[in-house]
Amino acid sequence: MSNRDTFLGKVIPELDRLLTLVAAVGTGARPGSGRLGVLVALSGGADSVALLLAAVARRARVGEPVAAAHVNHLLRGDQADRDEAFCDEICRRLDVPLHVHREDPRGPGVRDGAGLEEAARRLRRGHLASVLDAQPRLAACATGHHRDDQLETLVMRFFRGAGAEGMRGIRPVAGRTIHPLLVTDRAEIEAFLAESGQAWRGDPTNEDGSNARGRVRHELLPVARAIFGESVTTAPLRLAQLLDDDVAELEKAAGGLLDGILAKGDGDSLPVDVLTEMSQPLASRLVRMHLRERCGVETDLERAHVVRLLDWLPESRSGSCVDLIDGWRACRDFDRLVFVPPRIVDEISPTAALSLSVRRATAEEIARPAPELGSPVSGPHEWRLTLPDEALRGEPRLRGWRPGDRIVPFGMHGHKKVSDLLREFEVPIRARRDVVLVEDDEGPLWLVGLVRAERTRLLPSTAAAVTLLVRGIGAAGARGESNRSPSR
Repeated sequence: MSNRDTFLGKVIPELDRLLTLVAAVGTGARPGSGRLGVLVALSGGADSVALLLAAVARRARVGEPVAAAHVNHLLRGDQADRDEAFCDEICRRLDVPLHVHREDPRGPGVRDGAGLEEAARRLRRGHLASVLDAQPRLAACATGHHRDDQLETLVMRFFRGAGAEGMRGIRPVAGRTIHPLLVTDRAEIEAFLAESGQAWRGDPTNEDGSNARGRVRHELLPVARAIFGESVTTAPLRLAQLLDDDVAELEKAAGGLLDGILAKGDGDSLPVDVLTEMSQPLASRLVRMHLRERCGVETDLERAHVVRLLDWLPESRSGSCVDLIDGWRACRDFDRLVFVPPRIVDEISPTAALSLSVRRATAEEIARPAPELGSPVSGPHEWRLTLPDEALRGEPRLRGWRPGDRIVPFGMHGHKKVSDLLREFEVPIRARRDVVLVEDDEGPLWLVGLVRAERTRLLPSTAAAVTLLVRGIGAAGARGESNRSPSR
């Protein structure tokens, strides 16, 4: 059997298997359905080029679509541009759509406090995810990591003190990313390309030993082979498989616990008491599994993140949070642990769907003002506050609450933090960003739907009163009232 047939005989079935596994979580599509296409992360190197050729050969056999994505990090000048041009040429020849993203990661790396390599990795992940999101026929993104990469990864993780989870190595499936070349090695890949008459681009940083992986490949592994023989190649892979079996059992146990927890309560959070009472290995896997399967976090937590979270949790109080990864945070919400996604910079203000109007209060409103604890007058999108006209200082304004806001609650004389009030009223953390307040020139006078300020109290001596109405846009009766204060 030729090198080409041997390589394709391994890789195409593995592509089918891994894509079917990914689809089983989502659409349940099967090979030949037209919905098990693959996006190839194409750098121009030997492994990604070989993977692209295998994906194209699979397309000819089963009709599933193929696309490619390339990121030019603009870090190697003309070399990077030539890599991009090479990827464009091969994709044109193979009739494969190519999605190119050009961005220097040094800006994001500096802003986010990440190293250059991590910043570049984030850019690649973001680009690949955006292409997948826009192409529903592509089930997953395939990268060119192969058996030799697996060996180097395991050696590097060993010397960095990885635990059992890390020593499993590169997983065949990680979210929407698959690694079908783990069934082959660098020599087989290059033999396949040579027989196919296909050139590839080399990355000098992987060949000159200027980075950790290059030094492991060119310096450490040759010395290890000289001492231990060829078992250096197989023993770490065998260790990874043994640890994979052990971790799989822990995952199974954690999965059973998670199913039981979710069946009893809020599917978007975890009970604090359960996490603090169980062993750390199980709690660690339960948190990871919840983030992966319920929250859609594709980047697995490192051990340091989990240890910090589980150490913080027993003494934490409601409203406090701890940073995790990729902008995610874990926050205690009374007796639950919730996971808050990264805040979107262009997030719509909570006041965007609300309107504030001011009018003269009716005699009935003065005689029977709405309850202080925010009962809506006509539904969940309308709130009313009647207060003395003289209590307003300038134009009332509606805005989202901010950390540091204070108000003098009804019946009190001293200021209280809005954040403390939200905790006292047991407003869930996920709902707190939608809480709004009304302020005037003197400061907050109404935490809408929750508490009014003491200065809004109606007295028997009140000569004139106004009513503030906060409504959802489109609420019945929202027309015909001024957004300005009435003349006094």
